[in-house]
Amino acid sequence: MKKSAAFIAGMTLFSVLLGACSNGTSGQASGDTIQIGLSAPISGTEAQYGEAYKNGAGLAVKEINDAGGINGKKVELVIQDDKGDAGEAVNVANKFTSNKDILAVVGHFNSSATLAAAPIYNKNKIVEVAPSSSAPGVTNAGDYTYRVITTDAFQADYLAKWSKELGYKKVALIYEQTDFGLGLLDVYKDAAPKNGVQLVASEAYVPGTKDFSTILTKIKEQQPDAIFIGGFYNEAALIAQQSQKLNLKTDFIGVDSLYSGALLELGGQSVEGFKLIGFFYPGGSNTEANQFAKAYEAAYSKQPDNHAAYAYDAASVILDAIKKGGADRESIKKQLNTLKDFKGATGTLTFDQNGDVQTIPEKLVVKNGKFEVYK
Repeated sequence: MKKSAAFIAGMTLFSVLLGACSNGTSGQASGDTIQIGLSAPISGTEAQYGEAYKNGAGLAVKEINDAGGINGKKVELVIQDDKGDAGEAVNVANKFTSNKDILAVVGHFNSSATLAAAPIYNKNKIVEVAPSSSAPGVTNAGDYTYRVITTDAFQADYLAKWSKELGYKKVALIYEQTDFGLGLLDVYKDAAPKNGVQLVASEAYVPGTKDFSTILTKIKEQQPDAIFIGGFYNEAALIAQQSQKLNLKTDFIGVDSLYSGALLELGGQSVEGFKLIGFFYPGGSNTEANQFAKAYEAAYSKQPDNHAAYAYDAASVILDAIKKGGADRESIKKQLNTLKDFKGATGTLTFDQNGDVQTIPEKLVVKNGKFEVYK
């Protein structure tokens, strides 16, 4: 999900140089519509997430337009494909910032793209609200950079504390070889011993790996109480299935990147008992999550995943800011700076001074082939 730190640093410099070419317009709604941008991987290997983004943000726009728009103006979602690539994200950011009618941006999907594009948005004073860029570095990406997902550091620390509550003494970590996975490893490695948990193994894999037998054989020798999966649901399902074949009997825990119906579909019986955290959980006590899930299914004939919910909330906080403060770039920023206790599909959202969201996840478990609140 995230590129190396060196690559990000290079792209950040590249972003600043390209950003200097934009026209720096103030950005006010001048036509019959209010335009906000959406940057997502519409094509490429991460296109499924781009579709979720497009649907989630699109639903937020549809709902406000169905209610009459904002001050009589319809909202238009202008979509650009960054392919999940940092270089493409720079190109998209330059397109958005040079168009005075684009008032704010929903995006980008991964942290490498967000970090590469952030200098351009900040130089041109246009808000970027990232739905799912969770790398710690995004915290310091600039005054115009916000996100509606908590940091990897928060999630890994939260998992370490939950590991203690669950009574785990020995935990192994299988993580993807990206900044995302490495961030989870670093924080969990530090937090685990403080919670009486021993990290007995840490094994990396390249995203897209299909065969985990070598990794799992090494971990089996350590007899962990649980395996913490620091990755996504595709690999998590394979890890669970291959663990069963190796007769590796252990619990599994993970962050909210595992929370998807695809985990259940791909993993089947092997993911029964998985414990994970989730910020979007329809079926619980969050009225907004339940309403969003119902509306999404009606609109797209399928259930939303957490990425759709994150994009919905990112678009929603921007639209709320426009309603309250006016249709110009600087007013949107001023309103987001004061965002507190916003009721969203992914929880109750408040931005801190760095634009990081403050919210608390649900503890979930897979039971009888479904996600349920862990009790």
